[in-house]
Amino acid sequence: MYARDEIKALVDKVLNMTAADGVELSFDGGERAGTRFANSTITTNLVQYDQQLTVTVRHGQKQASASTRELDDESLKAAVDEAQEAAQKARDNPNLTPLMKGPQEYIKVDAVVPATAEFGPGERAAWVKQSIDICEKKGVLAAGYIPKAFQTNCVANSEGLFAYYQFAETGFILTCRTSSGGGSGWAGITGAKDLSQVHVADLTDIAANKALKSQKPRAIEPGRYTTIIEPRPAARLLSTMMAAFNAGGGGGNFGGGRGGGGGFNFGGIGRPFVNADGTPRTGQKLFSESFTLTSDIGNQVLRQTPIMNDGSPARPVTWIEKGVLKNLYYDPATARRQKVAPSPANPGMSLVVEGSNQSIEDMIKTTKRGLLVSFFWYLRPVDTLTLLNTGMTRDGLFLIENGEITGPVQNFRWNMSPLVAFANISAVGASVPIHTGEAYDGPGTALVPAIRVEDFYMTSVSPAV
Repeated sequence: MYARDEIKALVDKVLNMTAADGVELSFDGGERAGTRFANSTITTNLVQYDQQLTVTVRHGQKQASASTRELDDESLKAAVDEAQEAAQKARDNPNLTPLMKGPQEYIKVDAVVPATAEFGPGERAAWVKQSIDICEKKGVLAAGYIPKAFQTNCVANSEGLFAYYQFAETGFILTCRTSSGGGSGWAGITGAKDLSQVHVADLTDIAANKALKSQKPRAIEPGRYTTIIEPRPAARLLSTMMAAFNAGGGGGNFGGGRGGGGGFNFGGIGRPFVNADGTPRTGQKLFSESFTLTSDIGNQVLRQTPIMNDGSPARPVTWIEKGVLKNLYYDPATARRQKVAPSPANPGMSLVVEGSNQSIEDMIKTTKRGLLVSFFWYLRPVDTLTLLNTGMTRDGLFLIENGEITGPVQNFRWNMSPLVAFANISAVGASVPIHTGEAYDGPGTALVPAIRVEDFYMTSVSPAV
C-alpha cells in the first residue's frame, strides 16, 4: 500500500505545481482496522482506509498550510492554491525553522512484516475463536479488541528532502468477567509488529484466571504498599512523566516523528528536570538505579519511525541512565534560543524502559508483603508542579504475603507522582511492547517491563471490579 515510487511521484507532482520560496509536504495514509468482541461474540469488524496530503508554503517569513484527502490533479491544485492564498495573508514569523536540506541518511527500521500488513478479519476472527473457546471452558465471558494498522508516512520539501516510512502493527487486548460480574481480569499486548509476538492462548489464560481468582476480594486498609505493577499500568504511569523532558517548558506534545512515537501532551506542567535558575538537572541522580529510559531508534522489536517531524534523521537518545538524568528534549525553536543542538529524538520515539530477565512470578517470590496490580484506569493530574497523578486499580488486584499471592483485595484509588514511583523501583521485569497512552493503537508504542515500587500510595477504596 502506497509504494515508495508512488509517493515519490505524488510529491514531485505537487512540488512542480507550487511556486514559493519554500514548500514542505507531508503524506499520511493507509489502513486502520480492528475486531471487537464482547460477551464472547464478535460485535464489530471495522476498517478505515484514509489518506491526507498537507501542503505548507512559505513566502519570505509568511507560512500557511492546506490539506486534501483527494489526490487527483484538480484536488492537489486546489490545496496548493489554498495554501498560497493563506500564506499571502499570514503574518510574518521571524522564527520559522529552515527547511531540511537535501537527502538524509536514516537508520534502517524494518517495520513491516508482510503477515502483519495482510492480517485480515478472517485471521482476527480465528484469534477471537481461540480465545472464546478457552474462556468458555473456564466459565468466564470475554470482551476484547484486536487492532491492526498498516500506514505510510512521508515528508518532502523543495530543498530535496524525501523521507518515506511504513509500519504495520497489531495487538490483542482481553478483559474476562465471571458470569456473576464479581470477578474481572485483564491481559494484553499492543504495538506488536510480528504476529508471533501475540500469544492468544497465554493471554487468555492470564485474563481468565485473574477473573476467577479476583472474586470475593477481602478488605484491607488504604496505605503505602510495596506494589508490583504490570507492564500496561506501568506504561500508563510512565506517560504522565514524559512531557517533563521538554526543555522548553510548558508541557510538550511528543508525537514521535512521522507516524510513530508518543502523543504525550500535558500542557502547563511543572519543570522538575530544570533548576530554579533555568539550568537542566542533567547529571543528577533522580531515580532508582534500576531505571534506564532510552529512545532506541532502530530497535528491532519496536516499529517506530526513524524520521523526526521536520524530516531530520532520528538517532538514539538516553534520557535516564541507571537513575541519572542524561538528556532533556530540545525542539528546534528551543535549541535556537538556548544555543544548543536540537534533540535527535523526542521522548515519544522508540521508547524503551530497560528490563531484566525477571518474571512477575520471580518478583512475587521476593516480596514479603505487597500488591499485584493488573490495570490502571482514569488517570488524571492532581498537582502539575510535582506531577502528582491519581487513578484507580481494576481487573485484578491481589495481596502478596511471604512471596505468594494469598488472594484478591478490593480495588483502590491511588495518588502517586511518577517522579516518586520511578525513584522507588526495587525490581524490574522483562520489557514487552505496549502502548503508553489511553488508546491501544496509533502512536505511543514502547517497551515497558513490570516494575516493583516501594511505598506506592493507595489512598482510598474504589468500587471498581
